[in-house]
Amino acid sequence: MAEFGVSALVLADSTNIYQATGFWPQTLVMGHLGSSVAVVPADRSKPVTLITAQFLHYFFDLDDVPPGSPLQILLYTAPDQDGENAMPPTFFRSAQDGAVDSYERATRATTEAQLAAHPAFPSATLALGAVLADLDGAIATDGEVATALLGTGEIYRSASPLLRRIRMIKSTHEIALMRIAAQQNCEAATVAIRSVGPGDRYVDLQNAFFAETGRRGGRPVFMSTDYSSYRQRKGVITEGRAFSIDAVASYAGYHGDYGRTIIVGQPDPALLRAVDAAVLCNETVSAALAPGLRFSDIMRIGREAIAKAGHDIATPSSPHSVGLFHTDEGFKNDGAYFVKDDPLIEENMVLSIDCPMLQTDMGGSVHLEDLWLVTATGCEPLNDTSNPYYRL
Repeated sequence: MAEFGVSALVLADSTNIYQATGFWPQTLVMGHLGSSVAVVPADRSKPVTLITAQFLHYFFDLDDVPPGSPLQILLYTAPDQDGENAMPPTFFRSAQDGAVDSYERATRATTEAQLAAHPAFPSATLALGAVLADLDGAIATDGEVATALLGTGEIYRSASPLLRRIRMIKSTHEIALMRIAAQQNCEAATVAIRSVGPGDRYVDLQNAFFAETGRRGGRPVFMSTDYSSYRQRKGVITEGRAFSIDAVASYAGYHGDYGRTIIVGQPDPALLRAVDAAVLCNETVSAALAPGLRFSDIMRIGREAIAKAGHDIATPSSPHSVGLFHTDEGFKNDGAYFVKDDPLIEENMVLSIDCPMLQTDMGGSVHLEDLWLVTATGCEPLNDTSNPYYRL
């Protein structure tokens, strides 16, 4: 943030609020834009602030924030307000002659304690003004909703390029979630692969992956199978044709990314050579992956390895950062749209190294992809790497 010259980020996007505060604002996903907002100061001595409606704090049973926490919560009353004064808090009414619901009373007590510590504001805009009053310097927002909530009519810097950079370096909590996401994604894909056979459709495999993901508490994103030309014209698992999969699912917002080749029956020798090339590429780049290299170095190392082994085959051998998005990284020149950059690899990045073999006329398609956590001296896999390919 210091490099960008901003004193605070004002965030109204649901993913950005979740990363900054740990609160997943369901009402934003429902379309109630602006119902919650977060402020992230550059000064680490100041807390991150979550601003949300009093009734939402009560309705979603937000946790207590202990003294000294890096997060503070401020509430505002809505939609009933008179512009200058906060309205009394809103809670569910008690049924006549009903038994006391102790769970509801606990939730209510948490909200009342929050209001006692920090009285409610009449609006989110006034709450924002109070938080930002002590901050000097430029403000960056993540879009028009955050800008409108500030209520000044000014044009602010875009926070998006900075957020993309921030997300590339994972916190301890994020790494823990990435471990779960990567392994569960791998497990769901493995079980799904072993549940199908010749005659089944690619869509059956995809549906099995989606179901296995759900059983593990994740959310399926996609499973891409084989080349589109075959998938869309036939899409049936066929004896003698191998096919690649690229499986992506999320857990608590963080993504796994797992690519493999599934060999069905006796494959074409050219395909086996491509599988060998993919395995060699993956093993070589994972042995080299470490802080201080750039993405372009990984691409070069992988391509040189397969060329040196005598394989005349193209592959990207390309890293991409994975996290709250499948591709979660800064764009070239901090632009607004995706153009691949060549960032320096740093500790606590989580990277996928894409090793598809870009070749046809070999009886199918080949892919190999794992997730790697960059450590101080190298890297470690976040998913099981014991099966570089599968046989049905």
